[in-house]
Amino acid sequence: MRIFMCTYGSRGDVQPFVALGKALRAAGHTPILAAPARFATFAAAYGIDFVPLPGDVETLARQIADEARNRPLRLIGIVYRFALPLGVEVARRLQRAAANADVIIHTFLTVAVGHLYAQQYGIREWAVDLFPFFDPPDEIASIMWPKTSMGLRWRRLSHRFAQTVFQYSQQLTYRMIRRRAPDIGPPRLSWAMPGRQIPLLLAYSATLVPPGTGPLTVQTGPWYLEHTYWQPPPDLRVFLAGGPPPVVVNFGSMATRDTPQLMHIVLSALRQTGQRGIIQRGWARLELTNRSNDIYLADELPHDWLLPQAAAMIHHGGAGTTATALRAGIPAIIIPFAADQPFWAWRAHLTGANPPPISPSELSVARLCYALEQALAPEYRQRAANVSAQMQVEKGVVAAVEQIERRYFGTKQEALFTR
Repeated sequence: MRIFMCTYGSRGDVQPFVALGKALRAAGHTPILAAPARFATFAAAYGIDFVPLPGDVETLARQIADEARNRPLRLIGIVYRFALPLGVEVARRLQRAAANADVIIHTFLTVAVGHLYAQQYGIREWAVDLFPFFDPPDEIASIMWPKTSMGLRWRRLSHRFAQTVFQYSQQLTYRMIRRRAPDIGPPRLSWAMPGRQIPLLLAYSATLVPPGTGPLTVQTGPWYLEHTYWQPPPDLRVFLAGGPPPVVVNFGSMATRDTPQLMHIVLSALRQTGQRGIIQRGWARLELTNRSNDIYLADELPHDWLLPQAAAMIHHGGAGTTATALRAGIPAIIIPFAADQPFWAWRAHLTGANPPPISPSELSVARLCYALEQALAPEYRQRAANVSAQMQVEKGVVAAVEQIERRYFGTKQEALFTR
């Protein structure tokens, strides 16, 4: 099959689809990935055909980290302002690429146009949830209210509210874009609810969030990208061998204006608690002057290789980073900024593997020192190991490929028998 995957966002939104593309290639299929242009080299490294989408997602990430924080309505406004000028070109590139596909797989920001072009070309489709949105369980409220104690009725209403706002915003955006380019599709944007009207893959762990209830929903577990043949640079090997396991620090795409103060707090806490650290530059492109020999400054490092050798992690609560740290069996201190990060921070804490998350506005050296001491205690390490054992049995991309093949080939076989 030619399988067209479309996503948009930072590395956390793209890497799961690179992992899926790698597994699809291994199964004999041809994956095509549409994502922001900056990830072209990333996809090419795994032999995945790439459709570059316009837009500076680093600027978007900075705006979300600095302006949105934990205010969902402001986040919606930021994304809307960013997406509207790009909409025509994004739609046209997706439309062209979908024309030659057998299956289209889409997620959150691309779900509406993905469904539109699946309908236009009569091809099979899957939606993907990287966080519980389209088919959330009754046990949780909408991710906009991660720590809520509201009752069942209000939890259900919170999901309905979030989904309704999302659906109408997608339809409004489509109408505005189509006024400028009528050729991108029909006058009205069709809508089908993932999990109930079109099949839905939940690419997150049941250890963190229970499965949904939709008849077309399948929970696979997170989609990890394994770096089987990666070799670390010699100086990193020397650093790891030169002392006790370090604390890994990674804030990913969160290139906030508060980064200098944030790193001052992190370095001070590591020093005061006597911990060695591996600090990843991320999109903030960190440069640390006068750092001690106990700190290793790194660019991108594969977490599936690195984290099992760490004592703990300090990170921003991205879905992929949260899952990878838990799967590695290490506790983490999560400092969530915006979007779904507060939700994952809270769900990870509820597993018992992590201390309570710390809001960036409440972060201090004293609070981070206390959280580090908690995370490094034996009881947290044991709980993290228990969570890891539960997550290790999830099949992730293997289950996703099985489901895609079963629905595609099973449906074709049914069609043959009915002729």
